[in-house]
Formats: sequence, structure tokens, C-alpha cells
Amino acid sequence: MSQAIHSCVVVISSSNLSLGDAMVSRTDIEDAIRADPVRAEQALKAIQGGVQRPVTLEALRPVADERGMSLESMLAFQLEKQGLLEAYGVALAGRETAAPMDRRFSNFSAFERVGKAAACRIVLDNDITGSGCLIGPSLVLTAWHVIASGAPDTPDPVRKPISVLLADETRRSVLKVSHYLSPCTIAEFANQFPANDADFADCHDVALLRLSRPDGMRLNFLRVPDVAPRLPSQANVFVLDFPDGRPSGWGIGRVEPIAGFEARVPHDSLTNGGSSGAACVNTRYELVGIHQGRWEPARRLVPLTRFHGPVMEQVRTDVAPRFLWSLTDTLDGQLVIGRDLFFEGVAEASRPGGRVRGVRVSRMNLTAGTTGLAFSAALLETVLDRDPGRHLLIRLGFDQPLQDLLGQVRRRAAEAGLALEPDAAPEGARAGDTTPEAAAGDEARRLAQALDAAVLAKGPDRLLWFFFENPATGLTEGERIAFEAFVDAALKQPGLRMVIAGFETISTPGEEFADAGAGASEGPPGLVVEYVGHIKRREVEILVERAGRALQLDLGDVGVRQIANPALRNLPSQNGVFDVAHSVQIVTVVRERLVDWLDAQGERP
Repeated sequence: MSQAIHSCVVVISSSNLSLGDAMVSRTDIEDAIRADPVRAEQALKAIQGGVQRPVTLEALRPVADERGMSLESMLAFQLEKQGLLEAYGVALAGRETAAPMDRRFSNFSAFERVGKAAACRIVLDNDITGSGCLIGPSLVLTAWHVIASGAPDTPDPVRKPISVLLADETRRSVLKVSHYLSPCTIAEFANQFPANDADFADCHDVALLRLSRPDGMRLNFLRVPDVAPRLPSQANVFVLDFPDGRPSGWGIGRVEPIAGFEARVPHDSLTNGGSSGAACVNTRYELVGIHQGRWEPARRLVPLTRFHGPVMEQVRTDVAPRFLWSLTDTLDGQLVIGRDLFFEGVAEASRPGGRVRGVRVSRMNLTAGTTGLAFSAALLETVLDRDPGRHLLIRLGFDQPLQDLLGQVRRRAAEAGLALEPDAAPEGARAGDTTPEAAAGDEARRLAQALDAAVLAKGPDRLLWFFFENPATGLTEGERIAFEAFVDAALKQPGLRMVIAGFETISTPGEEFADAGAGASEGPPGLVVEYVGHIKRREVEILVERAGRALQLDLGDVGVRQIANPALRNLPSQNGVFDVAHSVQIVTVVRERLVDWLDAQGERP
């Protein structure tokens, strides 16, 4: 037993608190510690009898890490071992949260997992103007005045380019700012404060931004409660902010609502410029409002009760694409590292009426073989199989010379059950009547139109997908002309979609989108371009996290690292980026470690 645990046990055992009649389980204690670490810390100190240097939760954290356990599980286990669950339960129940004032915390495990990952900075042009927080896969909540260039009564007050600097320093463009906007009052914008609640009608100083990618699934996001929590007098709040644009931990303080005044609530958490728009959460890590600014002598927040309804409407519709961790949702299937952009592109292409018509998968290194390209076919098949009544897939390869690519497309479509009328080229468009490019273009246009009509006849919102596999030896000139002509024609048909794996030396028609969100604006259709060839450490960790959730493993941050670190150990890398050639080795270790966790799950204390 480590010295830290030994010291804790000795001190706790000296407690002479009387026990209540109710039985307290280890699970109850774990949940209580996780739900309210401030109160948990106080209760831990209380049962140590006022010793000069009491053991704290943070002192126990390295011990928990060493044993591969969560802090909550490790402390509850030790309390149970010493017969002190009841005493600790009494101490918890008898305490009201009263955290120190004007302090900043950056070490609570719940904040590490959620707050630290979800908090972000708002950038207007190239200047950081405030804070924000991910509250969904692609939604960021902030204050209206943080993104405004002028007062609420000026024409077009929100006009400058907006982007978001995420917790991992990724800068992401904002796709849309009109999901929900509620300006501040004219007086507040002029650093004055209205006199009564009536002056704040429909002026909540709130903005909801939509990112171009669902980074909340990659990082984390703060859940908005179904019912807005109350803010009783002296309730503690954490402010997930970036004072002066820097990550300085989180402010903690208390609120002091004013009777008869509900639109704004004073609080005394430590904040500075750059904190405006930050999420305010209670000790259960529930969103309770957003920090607005300073109201001498206190700061103020806008309570969630003022804007809960319209925000929840957007949160409920902010559904992320389905990200696969395994092709079979089991450890026996092929595991998936990264490829989130692929899933996002397919999901956006599945939406009727959008500009995104599929994905183009391109290798970063053309000499590295087809790793990642062939796997794309399996990914596409797995995703589309989740909705077989809507999607039809035709897979076309170039291992053997096709001679007549367009004829092969027509034959494969007929084999898939699509009824196509016989094709007859009009006079002047036949081969020999015009250039090969013009003849192929006209035939491809007729074929694409026929395919679109045939799939529409199968039912509304039906989609026909084509997967083009990278040619092993390149395309003949005739194949290249037909391929480019068909891609150009298919992009213009509302019921046709495609994934092109490889073909890097061929310039295909249509727009190329860096992310799925870029295709939401007006313009011509195109494909999302996904580059494969590298694996980032974070992508391996995300695989472990998704697998852990699917397998119902209580990994925590420590468990994720214990699996990811050995999988990447001793592999050559550059700035934390690994070559995709090592993917088999990485997946093998991840699978082995997950199996170990599954085997040990029932035996862990």
C-alpha cells in the first residue's frame, strides 16, 4: 500500500463521527464524489478530525493513476475497506458547498474531461474577443456582444468573420451564426445598466454558433440540462473562461441573486477581459448561464432560464454523424482510427438537397500503397448498411481494363435492380461524329440522368452510391475521359453520390470541400476531400474512448492513456503524428489492452 493511502487511512480511522441508520454503498459514494468534488473535498477533510495536513483528493490522484482507477472509485474503495462509508456519507450530507472565493481550479477530474475540452475562445477577424463553450457536437454558446461589431440598434451589427479557437488549439470556422441570436440591451453595450427586469425583454446577450465540423465529438461538450437549474443565494458557480485570452484554469465563486431581478445574476468569480461568453456551471457541472461582464462591484451572468427554450431546440437537432470504432461494433471487427472526416462527408452527402455529393479520399504519400483506400470501401458499406432501405451501392474497380466504363456502369446498375431505358446516342454525338471528350460527356450525361430517374422511381430520398477503387496501374486514355465525364455528370444529379478512393493524378470536376460544413452554403456541388496517411495520437485516444463506451468499460482518462501509450510506444513519429503504415500494429495493441480491461473488469476492486 502506498504511503499516501496509508496516511489517509490512519487519519480517517480516527474519526469519531456517529453513524446514521441509512446504508451507504460504495456506488453512492462514487457518484457523490463525481457529482460534487467541492463538497467531497470538504467531507474528506472533515472526517480526518482537523489534522494539520489532511489528505486531499489531489494528493490521492497519483495513487489512483498508479492503480489504474478513477479517483472516485479508489477513494470509495479505501473508505469501504476501513468501514467508513457511512461516516463519509454523513459528512457529505451535513455539508453545504462553500468553496473558497476567487480561486481558480484546473485539476478536478470532471473539469479535465469536460470543462477543459469544451471551453473555447471566440475570434473576431484575428482578435480573441471572448470565451465560449461547446454545448453539442457542433454548437458553441457565447455572448452576443463578443461577436458583435456594433450596437444592437446599428445595421448589421454581426458582420465580421468569426472563428473559434478550440481547446486543442485547432481554429475552426463558423458555418452559421443565426441559429440563435439574442442581443444585449443598447444600454449594456454602452456600459450602462438598465434599471429593471422589463428593460431586458428578449435581450439575453446570447449567441449560438455552428462550427464547420462536429468537434464536440472529438473533444467533448457540456450537456445542457433538460430543465434549467435554479440559482439559489450563495450557490457556487464555475466559470469556464479564458481571462485575457489565456487558459488559466476556472474561476469559482458564489452567486447572489437580487430579489425581483431575474435577467442578470451577480457573482463574484474571478474573471477578466476575455471571459465574456464563458459557460457558468454549478457544482454538478450543469450549465446554469453565461458570464456577461462586470457589474460593479460584482460580475454578472445571464441565467440559463432566460434562454433555455430556444437553445434546447437547436441542441436537440445538433446530431453528429455516426462515427465507427469497429466495423462490427465488437473487438472482433476491424477497428477504425480517425476517419471522422470521411463519416462527416458521407453523412452530409446523405442529406437531400445539399452541395456535398460524396467524398474524395486522397493519399498524402502516393508511394505508400493503398492503405486507407481499400478500407474506405468497407467503411462506406458499413455506414450505408445501417440504412439499407435508402442507399444502394455499386462498387467499381479498375484492376482489369474496362474498355467501356460507362457501359459497365449501366450493366452494374441493371444487376442492382435499376430499370434503365436502352440508350441511343443522338446524331452528331456518336463516337466518330465528334471528339472523344464530347461523345463521352454526352453519353455520361444521358446515363446519369437515367440513373437518377431510376433510383427516384425506387422511392423518395433514395440515393445511389458509386465507389471507385484506385486503379493499380493507372487508367487508359479512354477510361480517363469516361471517368471524368461520368463524375461531372453524376455530381449534377440529386440522387447520385460517390466516393472516389485515390485517383490523385486525375483532376475531377466539381468543387472540393475541406470539411462537410463548407458545402452548406450556396454554390455548385462537389466532394469533401479527406487526406489519409497520418495517424495522430488524439485519434488513437478517441478510438479507445469510443470502444470503452461501447464495451461499457470505466476507463477514465487514466485508462485511455494506459491503452493508447503502449500502442504508440517506440513508433517513429513527427510532432506526435504517426505513419498510417503502423496502423495494424497500433490496432493490435489497442485490441489486446481492451481485452485485458474486459477480462479484469469483474475483478477490479
